[in-house]
This record gives sequence, C-alpha cells and structure tokens, in this order.
Amino acid sequence: MTDRLIALEVLAALKRSPIGDTAVLVGSSGLFGFATSVPALTEDIDVAIPEEIVVTDGPAIVEALTREGFEHEAGTATFVSAARGISFDLLGHGDPERGDHIGGAGLLRVMVFEDISRIVGEKQATMALVDGGRTLTPAGFVATKLLTERAHKGAKDKIQALLVMAEHVNEAGFETELARLLADIDPVRIEDLRAGAQDAFLALERDPLFTDAGAEGYAPVLRQAEIGLERLLTLVELRHG
Repeated sequence: MTDRLIALEVLAALKRSPIGDTAVLVGSSGLFGFATSVPALTEDIDVAIPEEIVVTDGPAIVEALTREGFEHEAGTATFVSAARGISFDLLGHGDPERGDHIGGAGLLRVMVFEDISRIVGEKQATMALVDGGRTLTPAGFVATKLLTERAHKGAKDKIQALLVMAEHVNEAGFETELARLLADIDPVRIEDLRAGAQDAFLALERDPLFTDAGAEGYAPVLRQAEIGLERLLTLVELRHG
C-alpha cells in the first residue's frame, strides 16, 4: 500500500519535469491531499495532468522521470521505481465533451476520462499543495468517486465517497459545492450514482468482512458510511428530485 509521503514524492518528481505544478492527485490517491481518516487502501498513485502537456512534451516527460529513477512501462502511462517500491499512473484531463479517449501520441499516451476532466477542470474542485502540485478538494474527491463506474473495486469507490461525506457533514459549504459539481450531470447518471452508493453500502452492511477487491479495511466504519449515504440521498433528492 502507498501512503501520503509516497504521493508527495511522486508530485515532487513530476514538478521537476515539464508537468511542473499542474499534476493533480486523483483516484484513491486524492485522500492523501486533504485531512481525512479514510484509508486509501491503494497500491499505486494516480495523477491527472493536462492532456495538452502530454501532446507537446510526452518524450520530455518520460526522459525527466527516467532521470528521477522511474522506469516507464512501454505502451502504458505507468512509471515504476522498484528500488523505492513506488508505482504511479499518469492520467489526462481535457475537454469533457470529447468523452473518454486516449491522449497523446508516440512514447507517452494516457487515458483521458470525461468525469475526471469535468471535475479537475473546475478550478474550485482542486487546491494547491504546499510542496507543489495539486489535489482534489474533499467535494471534488467525492464527486469523482461517485461518478466512477467500474466493476473492479467499484464498491470501494462509493464507500470512500460516503465516508468523506460523513466527515464533512457539518462543514458549511461542502454539500453546496458537491451539488454544484454534480449539477450538470445527466439525470440518468444521477440515478446510477444513487443506486451505486446504495449498493455499496448494502454490500458493506451484508458482509462484515467486505472482501470486495482492496476494500476489506472498511468493515469497521458501517455507521459512518450510513451517515454519508443519508446525506447523499438527501442532497440528490433536493437537487435532482
């Protein structure tokens, strides 16, 4: 499992490349960017960078990270330092209207996801870190996790979102910001979002061991997840009917 120090080490390396301070912690790695008690339970670091930088500086990025001691896995956007036990993936963000696609050409190509692009593209949904780079805000993190659709580790995504919601239940402005980030999402996807969160909570409630891939560490937090689900359902009902 990775931790916050590893995430910051990755951002420091990226800062010394053409990526500079534009890198944003996303995925479960986003939990390393703000104060939280929710465990990330992730083996690698996910970092979103502007798609145009991949297009213009792909080879230079690979060269710079190689000098930093990271080996580029050919045909992927994964970089590994076996000596330090670090693995990270570069993702792209750009125009969400283009949908999910592969960005860049040649040596470095990255997956560009519509939902990550939509949230990361909102300046208020990210914040600068003291030592360089950026991270999702708590509301930005919750929005991306709720919108993520994947069979593998899907329940983990939703439970992380519910637990962060529970942590911010009394924070002025948090739910307003989350509602803003979800305001333009298609109603069908909002229903999928609601159903996914409910299914994840029921899976946690039904199976105390909760052996969904990588998420076993969430079994002791059922009540917090329930609080988060209650707030999410209320928010969706108020804003989307």
